[in-house]
Amino acid sequence: MDTRPLVLIADKGLKRQSLIGDLLSEDAQVTSIIRKSQLDTWLQDINVIPSLLLLNYDFLLDKTRDFCQVWLAHPMMRNVPIIIMGEADERIELLALTSGAIDYIAEPFGRPMLTRARLKLHLRQVQELRRLSSLSMTDGLTNIANRRYFDEFYSAEWRRACREKGNMGLIMIDVDHFKSFNDHYGHLEGDKCLTKLAQQLKSVVQRPRDFVARFGGEEFIVLLPSIQPEGLLVVAERLKQALDSLSIPHEYSNAGNIVTVSMGLAWCEPDSSYLPDQLIAAADEALYSAKDAGRDCRSEVVIVENQLVF
Repeated sequence: MDTRPLVLIADKGLKRQSLIGDLLSEDAQVTSIIRKSQLDTWLQDINVIPSLLLLNYDFLLDKTRDFCQVWLAHPMMRNVPIIIMGEADERIELLALTSGAIDYIAEPFGRPMLTRARLKLHLRQVQELRRLSSLSMTDGLTNIANRRYFDEFYSAEWRRACREKGNMGLIMIDVDHFKSFNDHYGHLEGDKCLTKLAQQLKSVVQRPRDFVARFGGEEFIVLLPSIQPEGLLVVAERLKQALDSLSIPHEYSNAGNIVTVSMGLAWCEPDSSYLPDQLIAAADEALYSAKDAGRDCRSEVVIVENQLVF
């Protein structure tokens, strides 16, 4: 597996693309884009987040500033720096640096080794910032995404679903009688239990945009974009079976002799008529229904025209 950082080049000039690719061949993976539609598609369907965007001014011309604002406002791209390339023109360089670009590289690249050194420096800085950012978005105990990261990712996926007239499902998961587990086995064992559950959840949910996070305490949440209600039920059952297969002893649970979970499922087709929080609230309401039903089970709800349908 190639672990080098990804550099995205948006440039209509094939010779410039080739030159930059050669300069970075030892230090990065390079993907080139020659049409604006490709760049728009990349933003709308992000599967891999680049470490750096090299954007030639001629690629967008007077739309460069607007594009930079869109790119840097995107929850998944705002930490991906933009370097703008173009002719040695003070006006264009000023526009680039006031539009959010971190650097401007003037053409022609008369000193390619200097250009390479500058790009390598930016890549090192990006990798260090990404490492620190990852720490801020990772739950320190379970090593999966934390609530903050979930909120950002969920917001981006909601907007995507509204734009593309898509759908999504949520699974809210709560560990049954976890307080009694901590009381009788101790908090260290409780921490180990949560970590095992989190990693098991992550191992089951594997599509590129599926997302698992610790929601708080003994609660986890799973976001499943682009899924039908039937598929949501299938994934929930897989998750339940995977967690049960851990067979973590819990002699003090009223739901069984191993650690079990309750699940609340919610599904909708997002649009402007309701807010993202409503889907989370629906999943939470379904979770409480599962608890009221005796735990170690699931409950489902679908939002249809702003109404909850159980």
